[in-house]
Amino acid sequence: MRLSVKKSPEYTQYLLGSNWPALKVILHAGDFSQDPLFTYLYGKTKRLYASMKPRKNGENPFVHPINLVHFCVKAGIKNPVVLSSAIIHDYIEEQVDLYKSAHKLNDKKQKDIRILDKQERIFLKEFEEELTLFARKNKISTDKVNKIVESTKLLTRHKRDYYYQSIKNIFTYSDEDIKEIAVQVKLADRIHNILCIDCFDEKGRIYQCFKNLFILNSVKRYLQEKRGSQLFTGKLTPTEKLFKKCCKATYNAFLKINHVCNSKKIMKITPLLQLAFKKFALEQDGVWEVTKVSKNEKHLMRLFHGVIRKYDLRLHHEKDKFNKRTKEEILFCKRYFADYKFKDHQLQAIIDYKDAYSLKEVMAYLMYLPNYVLDGFEYTKLFRK
Repeated sequence: MRLSVKKSPEYTQYLLGSNWPALKVILHAGDFSQDPLFTYLYGKTKRLYASMKPRKNGENPFVHPINLVHFCVKAGIKNPVVLSSAIIHDYIEEQVDLYKSAHKLNDKKQKDIRILDKQERIFLKEFEEELTLFARKNKISTDKVNKIVESTKLLTRHKRDYYYQSIKNIFTYSDEDIKEIAVQVKLADRIHNILCIDCFDEKGRIYQCFKNLFILNSVKRYLQEKRGSQLFTGKLTPTEKLFKKCCKATYNAFLKINHVCNSKKIMKITPLLQLAFKKFALEQDGVWEVTKVSKNEKHLMRLFHGVIRKYDLRLHHEKDKFNKRTKEEILFCKRYFADYKFKDHQLQAIIDYKDAYSLKEVMAYLMYLPNYVLDGFEYTKLFRK
């Protein structure tokens, strides 16, 4: 199957549904679209996604894997194994979700989680056997099949795991080639996801950006170890290009959140928040968002203590603690800005603004300072179990 405008008109539909015109890039990428494995997995993924509901933003679900291929190609990746891994990356996870829905299981209940984990193993085994058989019939290297299968396993989030654990599995994997594939596909995945967050409210958008921050911080450490003093020098590697692209997309998403918050008529105090962050960053000799909240601090910079800890609570589904922290911040702002007589939705906008602003600045540090990472917030030192 040659991917072309005439032979695959559905491509236009999928790609017009997104904000990224991936079609032309994919068509001029080279011969990977004729690779039998890619062709086979393309068709397999397309058939599964045809049975799925639209994405949260209303797009055809097949937009997502197609755009991952687009971002990988645009970063200079032409290896069919990587691009095949991109097109199939969510396949097992989507199968599990469809099974969960069909059998009305709850992935918050341990009994149901065990059922879903068992089913996931069945799906993975079937996938591996099917792909191995296809490769044998078409005289394709088993090494290619193994890399696609293993990267798919790494990119599949197990229902029993928190988000941190699923990401950590990628960076602690022993095979460097497969690890690199998984890192590249995960970056492309988060680029597209962060470009599609308009359907969320401000809290939801910050949360999605926060997930990106954790992944990017981990990738930065990975790149430092892999590239050393050559990091971001000369011609960028595909992984470095994907890292930069994801940083910029996430930074822009934080910026949009700030604009939305400003529209709620809090602009007159936003300079105070920005200056408070600068004071915090300078006095703390860096950005220590992972530190505990200092309740004795009466300056606005108190709001910037523990912002990562705050969203860490949400990532671990500790909603009561997350909500308690948010309420404490709102009460602080209500007292601090009493003269402005802000309404409740404006106070929430102030909190969302300061979260987005501070995390946006961290994103800039990650992108432009080669030696910068948030210590304690990457895969080598997960600060919560």
